[in-house]
Amino acid sequence: MEEAEIIRDKRRFDIFKQLQNDKTLIKMYVLGRQYERLTVVTGTRFEKKTPYFLIDHPEGFTKAVANDDNCRIHFEFVGNDNLVYAFKTTGKATIGGKICLRFPEVITRVQRRKNFRMVPPLGTKMYIGKSLGRLEMNVVDISQGGALVLPVNLDMQHPNGSVFKVGSKLRNIELTFPFEEKVFIVHVDEAQVRRLGKQPVNNRINFALQFTDIDKNQQKILIDLIFTLQRNTLRKRM
Repeated sequence: MEEAEIIRDKRRFDIFKQLQNDKTLIKMYVLGRQYERLTVVTGTRFEKKTPYFLIDHPEGFTKAVANDDNCRIHFEFVGNDNLVYAFKTTGKATIGGKICLRFPEVITRVQRRKNFRMVPPLGTKMYIGKSLGRLEMNVVDISQGGALVLPVNLDMQHPNGSVFKVGSKLRNIELTFPFEEKVFIVHVDEAQVRRLGKQPVNNRINFALQFTDIDKNQQKILIDLIFTLQRNTLRKRM
């Protein structure tokens, strides 16, 4: 069962300051508008003693909230403690040419781990190493923090197989996602082997990898892609 902590008062401002300093990616939903994007907090300010926070202007936001000064927006992000934080706000304002959102009265911290995993499209690959002699992997599932992969024709007795030991670090990683007649590519600088296992059906060995070094922009591309694939999967189920 999940336990939620309600954060009020000054601690809210400390959290927003941390979000701004770390450029933490936050997920936002405009309720009732089917609008979902990733953004970052760019600042806070007071206007007539009312606190506001500013966000990086996500694509399509102005259109999504046009003629609705009382729009309801839900935000969610993963903090430095790897726990989920969420808050809601109502209404927007344009101050000094910037779109500001009213500061939330409370922030909820959920005492559970979150690294949503999903099964990627068939044909999603991971390539490890340089172009010559790089290793090919099939991706079984993926999250913003790591992946479960199956080697393609990798002999564990071969010198290349020796790098796949628990604790080993892998570098120069490329993920390729085939989706809607396109191939999306995400680069990961470093990953660590966290666990070895076997597929229950065919007894093939698999590897659980944790992404330990990934550029902020690449991470944003990966998260946005995961959300897009998730929505596409839900549409197909419906």
